[in-house]
Amino acid sequence: MFVRFMPGLDGWQINCWRGFWMSVFLLAYLVGVYGNRTLAKFREIPVPAMLTVAGFFSAGSTLYVTSLTLAGTATVSVIGALSPIFAGLLSPWLTHEKPSLASWSAAIMAVIGVGIIAWDGVSGGNVLGILLALLVPFSFSVQTMMLRRYRAFDMVPAICAGGFATFFLAGTLGYVFGGHAGGGFQVNMHSVLLLALMGPLQLSIPLVWYARGAKAVPAVTLTLVAMLDVVLNPLWSWLGVGEVPTHAAFVGGLVIVSAVVISIFGDRWLTSRKAQAA
Repeated sequence: MFVRFMPGLDGWQINCWRGFWMSVFLLAYLVGVYGNRTLAKFREIPVPAMLTVAGFFSAGSTLYVTSLTLAGTATVSVIGALSPIFAGLLSPWLTHEKPSLASWSAAIMAVIGVGIIAWDGVSGGNVLGILLALLVPFSFSVQTMMLRRYRAFDMVPAICAGGFATFFLAGTLGYVFGGHAGGGFQVNMHSVLLLALMGPLQLSIPLVWYARGAKAVPAVTLTLVAMLDVVLNPLWSWLGVGEVPTHAAFVGGLVIVSAVVISIFGDRWLTSRKAQAA
């Protein structure tokens, strides 16, 4: 919905300033929570965790914009739905969690749901665009698993660092790909104010809760819950600017919501059934 209110901006400008305001809000949040211990909270995160979370957040955000310049939106969206699959494949090594049958079933269902939503608009895209798009769900799944692995620490400072890195990276790359004299940094004051609202609402607040949720929720389920944005994006656009979702959006959305429910409650149901049978 925010993007629809800023039709004059490209992805580099939005990604640049969205990342900046996200991090400004997160920094204010950290100061409000920890006060003069804020810097210590940055320092107490292990260096590999800090670099991985910040790096993959920045890389994922930037690669998403780059892939959209080389492949169709629907293609990138479908490929982005692979994040639960990547999480399932990598979690035994990174978080020592073995996804259950219910988690794998839910992950496959989620990919099918996104495929249904994007079916009408899937475009070919070139090989480079598809390869870059594949790195987006990979980056998101690694970031999620590192939040899960280092759940003993408050990882919000690492995400905050990633936002500032995105600001500089997207702003600089905007010179090359955006075609603006000021790169991704060139934004009018009206858009800056909208982005100052978008950053906290769309990223900062959800990511604080996401980092806290990672302390208790398995990595595959985390990525599946995050995929609800595929369902909610058209809903907000419908409510905010009257952009009516397609029939495929409703059908695919139902599949994705069902997948998330299975991921959250499926294991409990299977365990209950086994107990009753025993």
